[in-house]
Amino acid sequence: MSHELGDFLRARRTDPALSPIGASSRRRITGLRREEVASAAGISVDYYTRLEQGREHHPSEAVLDALAGVLRLTPDARTHAARLREPRPMSPGSASADILPQRLAALVTAVRPNPAYVLDRLSNMVAANPEGLAMFAGFAEVPAAERNTCRYLLLDPRARDVFAEWEDLARGAVAQLRAANADDLRAPALASFVAELSEASDQFAQWWGEHLVERRRASTTYVRTGAQLQPRRYEVLHLPEDGLRMTLWFPAE
Repeated sequence: MSHELGDFLRARRTDPALSPIGASSRRRITGLRREEVASAAGISVDYYTRLEQGREHHPSEAVLDALAGVLRLTPDARTHAARLREPRPMSPGSASADILPQRLAALVTAVRPNPAYVLDRLSNMVAANPEGLAMFAGFAEVPAAERNTCRYLLLDPRARDVFAEWEDLARGAVAQLRAANADDLRAPALASFVAELSEASDQFAQWWGEHLVERRRASTTYVRTGAQLQPRRYEVLHLPEDGLRMTLWFPAE
């Protein structure tokens, strides 16, 4: 996991948003230089270089906090960095394989007629009520095992028509994918999925390479239903023990 922490720090350091104001056009890098990050964080350049290269993988809380400030990490990104420093085994889930589907079906049925669905760590739709399924044009015709909201947002052209603020949602889906899998970014299933989307979508490859990290929580966005474009609010309930999250949609207030 040490290389994941180094890759994350390097990606955040080279974020164009960190480039000094008024930097010369002859500056050959975007973001910050290693020397600039180290100096601002109060650590040696050699130590920071070893962090990025994966030769040092357990910075103290004080160092991590200092780097978070210099790199302007969001709370989600700060938590992500801490998880990369001290990876934990992924939970196998507290419910049995027989009981879990029943629980999920009951959850999404209970909130009808509000659209609702449950996604796993890879954004596979493992349960949905009819209204939730209808949020994604064409999903009803897709085999249940192939319904993946991240793949839909990045690869299905209908997504840009259904969701008016497509870029924000698609970018957020990539950020959520990384956040949900921080405990095992080298898992074969994740690696295969990332390879698939990277080959099919240059936009996904770019966002994944930027190490975006953000957990879905709640927001309002515009959704097209038939010929109408309406504001809809969504709430995301995380079920960490099972590695799942439930999304519920409501009319915007």
